[in-house]
Amino acid sequence: MTDHDITPDAGPHPVPGSDGFSDAEAAFISEMGSLMERWGLPQATGRLFGYLLLRNKPVDLDTMTRELGQAKSGLSVAARQLEAWSLVRRSTRAGSRRIDYEAVGDLQHLLLVNNAHMRKFTETLSSGIPVARGEARDRLASLAGLFSGYVEQTEALVAAWEARRAAAS
Repeated sequence: MTDHDITPDAGPHPVPGSDGFSDAEAAFISEMGSLMERWGLPQATGRLFGYLLLRNKPVDLDTMTRELGQAKSGLSVAARQLEAWSLVRRSTRAGSRRIDYEAVGDLQHLLLVNNAHMRKFTETLSSGIPVARGEARDRLASLAGLFSGYVEQTEALVAAWEARRAAAS
């Protein structure tokens, strides 16, 4: 896919060597599906994210359906899941009711989205500390401290990376 205007794929998933995807592209899309499945999301959601990461421009559901060979309804659900995770954004074209989707590609955004989930996880762990007793209380406090530190370190990493990027511009 040089410009990522992929030809239709006849199969239900990207197939290495198919007319629409190179072996490497198909492998990436499939691996993203497997990865996100391990995070508790459907494989279709991960495959769609991998596909959108390889695109150079926003794409509508009809195009996704044709190129990925998956049902439009499933891709619509996957796109909404990715949007809820702030991994894709939707847009519309002037004079059209079609919705286009594109991957949010900046690393710092992805890390900060993850941090928002980790911050909520930390808050939930912390809310259990007052009601827990003994070892359970210690375990909750330790986990909350660990994830709080993770969030702080990730925010510092993103700030340093943005400063280096700005300095290089």
